[in-house]
Amino acid sequence: MIIKKDPDIIKNYFEDNSGVTGACADFVAVAEKEDDIAVFLSGMSEKKIPVTVVGALTGNTASGLAFGGAVLSLEKLNKIGGIKKIDDKTAEITVQSGARIQDIKDRAYSEGWMYPPDPTEKNATIGGNIATNASGGRGFKFGVTRDYVKAIKIIFTDGSQCRIKRGEYFADDKGAIVFDTDKGKKHIKLPKYSLPKIKNAAGYYNYPNADLIDVFIGSDGTLGVIVEATLKLIPHFKEVFGGIIFFDDRAKAYGFVKKIKEAASTKLKDSVSPMSLEYFDKNALLLIRPDYPVIPEKIEAGIMFEQDIYENNFDILMGKWADLIEQSGINQENVWFASNLKELEAFRLFRHRIPERVNERVKKNKIPKVGTDFAVPEGKLAEIVDFCDKEFEKAGLFNLTFGHIGENHLHANIIASNKEEYDKTREMYARIAQKAVELGGTVSAEHGIGKLKHIFMEKMVGKEGFKEMAKFKKSLDKAGILGQDNIFPKNYL
Repeated sequence: MIIKKDPDIIKNYFEDNSGVTGACADFVAVAEKEDDIAVFLSGMSEKKIPVTVVGALTGNTASGLAFGGAVLSLEKLNKIGGIKKIDDKTAEITVQSGARIQDIKDRAYSEGWMYPPDPTEKNATIGGNIATNASGGRGFKFGVTRDYVKAIKIIFTDGSQCRIKRGEYFADDKGAIVFDTDKGKKHIKLPKYSLPKIKNAAGYYNYPNADLIDVFIGSDGTLGVIVEATLKLIPHFKEVFGGIIFFDDRAKAYGFVKKIKEAASTKLKDSVSPMSLEYFDKNALLLIRPDYPVIPEKIEAGIMFEQDIYENNFDILMGKWADLIEQSGINQENVWFASNLKELEAFRLFRHRIPERVNERVKKNKIPKVGTDFAVPEGKLAEIVDFCDKEFEKAGLFNLTFGHIGENHLHANIIASNKEEYDKTREMYARIAQKAVELGGTVSAEHGIGKLKHIFMEKMVGKEGFKEMAKFKKSLDKAGILGQDNIFPKNYL
């Protein structure tokens, strides 16, 4: 274990993409091997010293920022193992938590496989992605991180550890789970509250008869330290094409997405079935228009899609998309097209440029951004977007919205330039969160709750839910030292 205390060196561990300032710690402990962590955690637990686990510090909710105590960095635990083929459609790879997503993807691609989850931030670590159950742009077809985690190795604050395989332990009808560690059995009982049955990254996983591995995925570094994971891989697509379509009417964009979803739902051979379906509103597009003159002057919305191809049916699928675009009355001049993986890289940069520009403003203003992460059930998206528009108009603050329209999951960003405006944006977000919950949705679909979104989590589970969370956390972290203030306020401990 490497211990760092020099203020000029450890200051780099006190900043992420949330814009939150004031983070601090007494020291940073950089784990060089997994065995270091068990000894370290048991020592910190005995002394009741808070520990915040960090990877690449690319998060948006300040969950990796410490406010006192110690930082435990997994940056050196970044080994990526070999690929094991299971059958023609599946392989697996075992990686340490500090491994970067891009490196995992590159390793899989080198042997013709793909790790499907595709978060915008490719420099994020797999540990961070597991902690928040991240998804990204290709979730429309491929789902979320949870769908590809087959096993994890986790170390608890009492120094015990275990390897948990998917399908090994399940909660009984009362939410109780008993599982083995190297120091004996652990008995836990899941918290009681209801979570929506849609894409969700808010709160401890407690769905009926939950698989134990899923309880730790999305737990935001609060229950134990995940040091290793075995991931599922699938065959990489043979070819790919995509497009960004610009609309002068937002309703037309919604209508086009509806047609795509209807076509994809048939699951017929050679049917339109994109792996990504992304949305950009007018303000998001205008923000980056100086970089992309391809964006028309009169613009209200944009839709980006990627179609993956596994057979020799490129021309057939291309024709299906061309027909769909023509039938929707879309002007071909308003379509930016890419016909291979290299050209699609420009689309990735296009999409990434939006949060980059937002984060530049956030850092310049030195005020945390307020960015929604809501998702709602099918058929409810237009209602919540209209609700947001009314809130934005009343506030008069700079805002933009983009995200995963295929899953009814959008990110509305409201940028404050001072403390007064920031307080106003938080109040506004609380109203948006309440609306999302009323519609049967979630306040966080992929980024987690962290330290910034307690008030929004409360809209879903209430204060009693927070009490349940705290009780559950302490059943695995008796001293309550891990990830304090993540998911629920630390005063509940």
